[in-house]
Amino acid sequence: MNMLEMILIGTIVMITLGVIVVVMVVMQQKQVIQYKLTLRDKDLLLQKERLVAVIQGQETERKRIAEDLHDEVGAQLSVLKLSLNHLQQQSQNGQVEIIKETKEFTDTIIQQLRFISQSLHPQTLDNLGLSHALDSFASLMNKNKEVAVKFQTDNSQFPVDREKALNIYRVVQELINNIIKHAQAKNILISYQSNGGQLTITVEDDGNGKLAGGLEESRKKTGSLGLKNIESRLNIIGGNINFVKKAPAGTMAVVRVENYQPVI
Repeated sequence: MNMLEMILIGTIVMITLGVIVVVMVVMQQKQVIQYKLTLRDKDLLLQKERLVAVIQGQETERKRIAEDLHDEVGAQLSVLKLSLNHLQQQSQNGQVEIIKETKEFTDTIIQQLRFISQSLHPQTLDNLGLSHALDSFASLMNKNKEVAVKFQTDNSQFPVDREKALNIYRVVQELINNIIKHAQAKNILISYQSNGGQLTITVEDDGNGKLAGGLEESRKKTGSLGLKNIESRLNIIGGNINFVKKAPAGTMAVVRVENYQPVI
């Protein structure tokens, strides 16, 4: 073996070793990246589980308070109204007007109590489903006369998973609350559409358009328009939301959720 052959063989060996070292480094880097991704996924899963636990705890407490208001306070107010009716029948002319005003005030309290109870825990959602619950919510909001809320549906009959329905209801509720507080709108339209694969709910207003772009702003600031809570709920159920400015004024929020039906 001459010198040239020895140099050639040595070069080949060095190149081979170099390639092996590079491959090993790349493989090690892939393992490190994969390990970091696994840790990130576990951390995200843990955060999601914590968020779900917090929200479930909140909903349980809301349901308890709503039931107490309806069963205890509501029942007592109903008894009070019956007593006022009895007093009105037996009262003299000078007292009738006072009792009448007291009855009207009691009726107002009962209506406000129903509104608070419904906001805390929508019984219609448990009994009739998401579409009916949103329709009932719109009717309830109209009683306050702060803004005109209209609900329309495609009359689809696809069932919605209980947990997803509750989170979607809260998202719409939060959107309406933010519109009333910040958008200076006079009219709101809630539209409900669903097919076998996707549920789409749009919330449109004729306000100042402040909600458009609010999600990005809310990510930078704490407590901005409550939109972080909306995004968190949608992340839990695999949904998303987009805001579009309307012409000449207002905002349209589009909520989409796939795989929304209950697993049989």
